Amino acid sequence: MEKTKTTKLRQTNIELLRIFSMLMVLVIHYNVGTNGQTTHEMVMSEPLKFVGIASLKSLSFICVNCFIIISGYFGIRWKWKSLCNYLFQIAFWGGMIHIIAVSLGMTNFSIQRIANNMLLFLVRGNWFFVSYLALYMLAPIMNAYIEKVETRQLGWMVLAFYSFQTLFGWIFKNCIEFSQGLTFVSFMGLYLLGAYLKRSDLKCFGWKSSRDLAMYAGVGAICVIISIISNYIGFEKDIYSYISPLQILQTIYLFLFFKKIHVRSKYDKLILFFSTSAFAALLMHSWDGVGIYRFGLLWIDNNLSFPFVFTMLYIVVFFVVACCLDKIRILVWNRVYK
Repeated sequence: MEKTKTTKLRQTNIELLRIFSMLMVLVIHYNVGTNGQTTHEMVMSEPLKFVGIASLKSLSFICVNCFIIISGYFGIRWKWKSLCNYLFQIAFWGGMIHIIAVSLGMTNFSIQRIANNMLLFLVRGNWFFVSYLALYMLAPIMNAYIEKVETRQLGWMVLAFYSFQTLFGWIFKNCIEFSQGLTFVSFMGLYLLGAYLKRSDLKCFGWKSSRDLAMYAGVGAICVIISIISNYIGFEKDIYSYISPLQILQTIYLFLFFKKIHVRSKYDKLILFFSTSAFAALLMHSWDGVGIYRFGLLWIDNNLSFPFVFTMLYIVVFFVVACCLDKIRILVWNRVYK
C-alpha cells in the first residue's frame, strides 16, 4: 500500500522527465565541451556540422529548466532532513568522485582535495548547487504565495516575471541578477511557472501530447534556423540560453508532453530507481569527474568510427553507473540519519 501510494505521488511520467533532463545535461556538456561553439566560419565552411551542433543544443538546452519546473510542479516542502540530505549528497559525491579518479589513475590521492570538495563545494562547486540551495530556502515564501493567490493572478505574475527577465536579462542584459539563467532568481521564475502549469486550464496547455512534442521540436527547429541566420550575418545573440523565451517555451511543452503520457505500471520501479538518483549524474561529472567524463568522450572521438553513436551509448552508461553508485550514498545517508 505504501509503495503504491509513493509511486502515484511521484508520478512516474514526470519522473521519466527527470531522467531525460539529466541525460540532456550530459549531452549538452558533451556538445559544448567536444564540439565547441557555433561560429560564422563554421556556417561557411562546415554547414552540416553547424546544423548538427545547433540541433543538439535545441534538443538539450532546456535540461536545467525542466528540473526546476518539476520542483515547482510538485512544490518543495521545507524539511531539515531534506536540506541536510541535499548537502550530504553533494559532499559525499565530492569525496567519492576523488576516490574514483584516484582508482582510475587520473590523479593523486589528496586529503586536502577531498576536504575541499566536501566542505567548500558551495564556494567552488557547480553553480547549480548554490542556486538550488537558495531556491530551497526561499520555497516556503513562494509556496505561501502560490497557495493563497488565484490561478489567474499567478498567471499574470508569471507573465510579468518573464517579460521582465526577457527584456532586461536576455535582450539588454543590464540586470546581472539573471546572468543567463545561472542564478536562483531565474529558478524562482521557473518554480512559479511549474506551479502555474499544475493549475492552469488554458487551451494552449490542453493539447494532445503529440502536439506538445511537435511544439517542442518545432521551436527547436526555429532556434536552429535563427542560429544559422544570426551566425551567417555575424550577429551575435545567445539564442541558446536558459532565459531565452524560445527555450522557456520549449520547456513548457516538453514538460506538458511528459505530464500527459501514460507509463505502464510495470516500469514504475525501474523509473523510480533511476529518477531518485538522477542528480548523481551531474555530481559524477563535477570536480575530478570533469576529467573522467571528458576522457571517455575524447577517447571515443579519437578512436572509434561513428563516434556520435558511441558517445550517446557512453552517456547512457555514464548515467546508469552514476545512479547505481548513488545507492551507496543513500545507504550511508539512511544510517547516518538514524
